[in-house]
Amino acid sequence: MRRLMRVVFVLGAFLLAAIALAGTQSRVVSAGSEPAFVQGMEPAKVAAAIQGNAQALKAFSYQQRMQLQLKGETKKVTLNQMNYDMNGNLQKTLLSEQPAADAQPSGGRLKRRVVAKKKGEFKDMMEEIAALVKSYSEVPHEQLQAALKQGVFSPGQGEMQGAIQIQMRSVVQPGDSLTLWIDQTTMLFRRIAIATTYEGNPVTSTASYSALPTGQVYMAQSILNYPKKQVVVEIDNLNFTN
Repeated sequence: MRRLMRVVFVLGAFLLAAIALAGTQSRVVSAGSEPAFVQGMEPAKVAAAIQGNAQALKAFSYQQRMQLQLKGETKKVTLNQMNYDMNGNLQKTLLSEQPAADAQPSGGRLKRRVVAKKKGEFKDMMEEIAALVKSYSEVPHEQLQAALKQGVFSPGQGEMQGAIQIQMRSVVQPGDSLTLWIDQTTMLFRRIAIATTYEGNPVTSTASYSALPTGQVYMAQSILNYPKKQVVVEIDNLNFTN
C-alpha cells in the first residue's frame, strides 16, 4: 500500500507538467478568438500560481488516512503524520494501523501459507495498478502536448463552476480518459479524473482539492476504484497545521 499512497503525491507533480495546457490554448482555439472561460490563463501565471501554492504547502504538517476496502469490507486503515523536512522532502510517521502489520492469520500452517500467497498476489496487483495510475503523472511532454491539442476545453459545470474543464483521451492507453479542472481565479487545480484499464478491466482514479483558510489548495481526497476485484482505496489528507 505504500506505493499506492505515494501515487497521491506523484500526481501532484503532474500539475506542473499540465501547465502546458495554457500554452496549448492557441492550438485548441483560433488566436484572438478564445472563449471567455479560457482568457487570461497565461502559462507563466499558471506556473507561478501552482509553484507558489506547492511551496507554501511545505510549511504545513498534516495527517493522511488510507482506507482499503475489498468487496465492501474495510480490510486496512492506516493513519500517518506527514511533514516536510528542512530540505523540502515529505516525511511520514505511522500513527496507527488496523489491523497491525504483524498480525498473524489464524489456522494451521497450510491455511497460513494460502493466506500469505493470496496477500502477495493482491499486493502485486495493487502495485501494478498504482504504477498504471502513476504513469499519468509521467506523460512525456510531447505526448501530453499531443493529447492537449485534441483536448476538449469547456466551462466547469455544477460544483465545478468557475473552473475550466479539459478532457483528453488516449493519453496513455487507447480509449482512456484524463480530465482536469483548473480554477479560473486561483489558476489552481480543483479535480483530476482518470479512467483507464488494467488487464482489460476498468480502473478509475479521482483526486479532489480543497482550500485551507490561508488560501492554499491541497489534495484533500484521492479514490482509486477497481470494480473487477471490488477494490476501493480512499486516501484523505486532513488536520493541516503550520
